[in-house]
Amino acid sequence: MELIVKLAAAALCGALFAAFLRPLSPVFGVLTALTCGLVVLLAVLDPVGQIFRALSGFLTAAGISGEIYLPVIKAVGIATVVHITAQVCRDAGEAALGTKLELAGTIAAVAVCIPLMQQVFSLLETMLM
Repeated sequence: MELIVKLAAAALCGALFAAFLRPLSPVFGVLTALTCGLVVLLAVLDPVGQIFRALSGFLTAAGISGEIYLPVIKAVGIATVVHITAQVCRDAGEAALGTKLELAGTIAAVAVCIPLMQQVFSLLETMLM
């Protein structure tokens, strides 16, 4: 809870500073917002690592193969990176680029899930026979 309050305060200060700089120098306004966003993302790397370690432990204890959950984790990672990057593109005034990135991310997420889909269809095939 303490971390998120600090990050919210940092993001608010960064946003206000970027809004102040943007009319004077649009480049510095965007760079300020990007830097602040990077600081926020770097601050949550440790909690993200804790989440992945805990999930991996739970799935291993349940006997679930990495072949099943790894594509889902990859797809979630792709979605997160694409969403953040597309928002940065929109903030920089490049909405069309952000939209194209989201399309590419959707295609990449489906592509990494193909092995999982193959396993599901294989399981269905054995169940129907």
